[in-house]
Amino acid sequence: MPDVTLKHVPGMRNASPVQELDARGLTERVFVGEYVANSRPCIVRGAVRHWPATQKWRDKEYLKARSGHHAIYLLPHEYFLKRWKNEAGKKTTTFAEAIDHLHASDTKAAMFATANPVELAADTGGFAFLTKVERAFTYKPLRYFFFRNAGTTWHYHPFDETLMCQVIGPKKIGLLNVRAESRAVGDIFLREEYYDDASAFDGADCTGLQWFSADLEEGDALYIPPLWWHGVVPANESFGVTVAAAWRSPLTVFADSIKKMAAGDFEMVGMAEVRDELPRMYAFAQYMGLENEFVTALKRGI
Repeated sequence: MPDVTLKHVPGMRNASPVQELDARGLTERVFVGEYVANSRPCIVRGAVRHWPATQKWRDKEYLKARSGHHAIYLLPHEYFLKRWKNEAGKKTTTFAEAIDHLHASDTKAAMFATANPVELAADTGGFAFLTKVERAFTYKPLRYFFFRNAGTTWHYHPFDETLMCQVIGPKKIGLLNVRAESRAVGDIFLREEYYDDASAFDGADCTGLQWFSADLEEGDALYIPPLWWHGVVPANESFGVTVAAAWRSPLTVFADSIKKMAAGDFEMVGMAEVRDELPRMYAFAQYMGLENEFVTALKRGI
């Protein structure tokens, strides 16, 4: 069951709620200047309530007609951090077949993540509080997560900003700043032992760590900065959809991440999957005089 992603983590028992903002009164100056520039997570209530997707994607026949031909990887479980765990039961199928599977009442748990259905972008929309963005380094501008009773185990993004947009179905998310966590906690997350072992955190020093939680409803978005651990679970067992919108971090945030990873505070994870983007990232690091730190961090991560 995906709820163990949060249930087995002691810090979630007394986690503080993430700050909430209302999209109707949120300006770009406040969102970017106070939250993105300072890597502070927040919930934006009603951020994507205006997207046509919140209504159209409830119709599985509509989704199949629009994007049914795409090939995807369907997982019979949540999305794990460990690649070998994701391989268990994974199969290649069409988008249409996967959508039918997620709607079937006898499907206990399944999900797939893809950026391929470009046709669906027309059903999304912009954000009134975020209009000036640059292309992300490591992620596509939009990634679609279709699920049934499946979430994502604890992980973090080394680079890039993310708005986790809840289109269909509610979700619960736990968060922890990578910069503040103890190495023991980070190692437990990376090994992913906590998922099957409720005692995995026994003896780990969690003193002084500030844990956060967020409850997302349909139409809401959660801003997730880089270098924030987050674990995601669905709040019901029905069909659901999440869209992750990504954009490049401000250069000050990018530089801070490189310095911290070069110092060995945490790993530059996931770079093997985005090798084609490494020259572009290196060029930005070089521009800021951090080429040596970038190479050091990259070698440690890979």
